[in-house]
Amino acid sequence: MIEKLVLGGIAGSVVGAGVAYGIASLPCSLASKGADKVCYVRAFNKSLDAWKIGCLGGIIIGLTVGNRRRFKFQPMHLSMVGVLVLVGAVAVNNKSLGFGISNIQSQFQLNNTNNLSPRMNAFLATIRWAETGTSDKSSYNKLVFNGTFNDFSTHPKIKQCAPINGKRVCSTAAGAYQMLDISWNDVAPDLGLKDFTPPSQDKMAIEYIRRNKAINDVESGNVEMAFCKVGKVWASLICNNYNQNPRTIDELKNYYNKQLITLGGN
Repeated sequence: MIEKLVLGGIAGSVVGAGVAYGIASLPCSLASKGADKVCYVRAFNKSLDAWKIGCLGGIIIGLTVGNRRRFKFQPMHLSMVGVLVLVGAVAVNNKSLGFGISNIQSQFQLNNTNNLSPRMNAFLATIRWAETGTSDKSSYNKLVFNGTFNDFSTHPKIKQCAPINGKRVCSTAAGAYQMLDISWNDVAPDLGLKDFTPPSQDKMAIEYIRRNKAINDVESGNVEMAFCKVGKVWASLICNNYNQNPRTIDELKNYYNKQLITLGGN
């Protein structure tokens, strides 16, 4: 009996972790080269959360087998397999309300704008608008070409392709600032980001503004210089040769000024 319980627990742990890893690693094949390795490692780490309930399920099955001289597959065993699959899904998305569907109401809490100046908030809003067509909260879950994502536990790492000016362009850009998966892998560890929620996206954008030495330009109101300095980060801005239909400097400044007035800045 004890041997069966131990074996059942071990088998359940392996199955639970295996199912969880399978679910967590599904998006990794869509990630760009280099980012996919990070994705698989993260999937493995997440799958470890499922071993406990998998172990419990295995012990229950072991008890059932232990009480029978001959094992006969019962509906309960099929139910246990279903439970393990459910456990795997929930363990992988432990910040979600089920199968990867995040609680958008609670996730969509924007960054505390009291910590940022009106000029920085207006500058960020202008980048969001230039990249996604809007600066409101709906910009935070946009994919690069089509659709949206709902799981903010990490960068979605979804690659999409579309023709731009006669050239086929593929990208994993996502969110309000259209961050690539490689950008997430680069910046998130430095900033200690645990998720891809709106506040985290704002922090990533500010970090790239800082890295390109444009903070002082933003705060002093020299936004034309600031847009130029970060133009190599965002294709929708000026001072780059990405040829992806960037906004003009007049469009950027007009939108920025409207946002600044709304935010009470000058």
